[in-house]
Amino acid sequence: MNPSLLRVSPKILTSKNFLRLISDRPYSDGNYKKNNPINKIAFVGGLGMATALFASYAFMKNKHKQEATDMKISKNIVPDPNTLFKNPVDLEEGNPKEDHLREQYNFIKKVVNDCAGAVFYLEIRDPSLKDPETGNSVVTSNGSGFIISEDGWALTNAHVVINKPQTIVTAVMRDGRSFNVKVEDADMNIDLALLKLETNEKLPSLQFGAVGDTAVGEWVVALGSPLSLSNSVTVGIVSSIDRPAEELGLKNYSMTYIQTDASITFGNSGGPLVNLDGDVIGINNLRLTSGISFAIPVEFVKKFLQNSKYRLVKSPGRKTSKPVFGLTTITITPDLLVELHKENENIPKELTHGLLVWKIIPGTPAQMSGLEVGDIITHVNGIPVQKPVELYNFTSSKNVVEIRIINRGKKKNVFLNVE
Repeated sequence: MNPSLLRVSPKILTSKNFLRLISDRPYSDGNYKKNNPINKIAFVGGLGMATALFASYAFMKNKHKQEATDMKISKNIVPDPNTLFKNPVDLEEGNPKEDHLREQYNFIKKVVNDCAGAVFYLEIRDPSLKDPETGNSVVTSNGSGFIISEDGWALTNAHVVINKPQTIVTAVMRDGRSFNVKVEDADMNIDLALLKLETNEKLPSLQFGAVGDTAVGEWVVALGSPLSLSNSVTVGIVSSIDRPAEELGLKNYSMTYIQTDASITFGNSGGPLVNLDGDVIGINNLRLTSGISFAIPVEFVKKFLQNSKYRLVKSPGRKTSKPVFGLTTITITPDLLVELHKENENIPKELTHGLLVWKIIPGTPAQMSGLEVGDIITHVNGIPVQKPVELYNFTSSKNVVEIRIINRGKKKNVFLNVE
């Protein structure tokens, strides 16, 4: 190619007559001149357009060829239609399911699987209220609880079960089984209650964490039945390990609470708060607002068990199937005493201690002795009593126990045969 054909003088492009030359003179008019500048421009433009068209054709041809190759490869690697229904372990040989991110980092799932079987939903029914359609007793309240030993001993909050003396309490397990529940002990001061599920089966149970082992910032899981939604799980962290009751406006200033942002609401009360090891570090108790909830620390729970009937029945050589007295009592606190005086003006003003009879089991020594719900036990064998464990201690050494009570404002003695 003649190099001169590729060179166009700048003077031609800037000439005033350039546009007129293009419009007036045809590209080929029979008077072709080899060195005519207009013909040079036309030749260069045509060559550029041809080059562009050829490049576009080559690009599109290669693109379609690559797409055809990709489709052929993909057809060869597509498994059978059942692949979508196979587990990850079936798709990647030698790569177990635990290695997948979902299983590797789902630490909450493991905690729930280990603990949820021991948590139950509590139904509290009033036998005096009947559903007109079914005839069954009406559910008046609900809550949560969890099992602490395989023979059916369990814990919950006292306010969940101590509402009316003769209510019917039922525990509904995660697998649908239900058991009648006896309230064996309760301490309204720290809001804890000891329960016994009526069963001969071995039940799953939870273990307590070590006292003082909980740390701020660690993950925790709250299990229970908020708003009657059984088998619910919420997750959060520990915000504080020793929030004083005084800061919460509660009267028992000796109490401290675990603060957590795990959601705890109505119905969660009495369920366990567990760490990632599956150990109980507290019992869900109350909620101030979203993200600020509180649980009773495990140290208070262990102290309650040490001062309750649970310590006696779990001691070596003692049978656990036979009730000691057949009644549930509540420690009389100053606040409870104020309420009792409001309801009954005949209660002696000098009364400062005692046990309020809250529930009596039919056919037991307590019923046969003449004890009634609402009686106040002040002395056992002439010795003042202030805690339920003191009442039970007498049964370990004596078969007949003399109990001094206040009944409808009057003092009298009753005798219990606990053989």
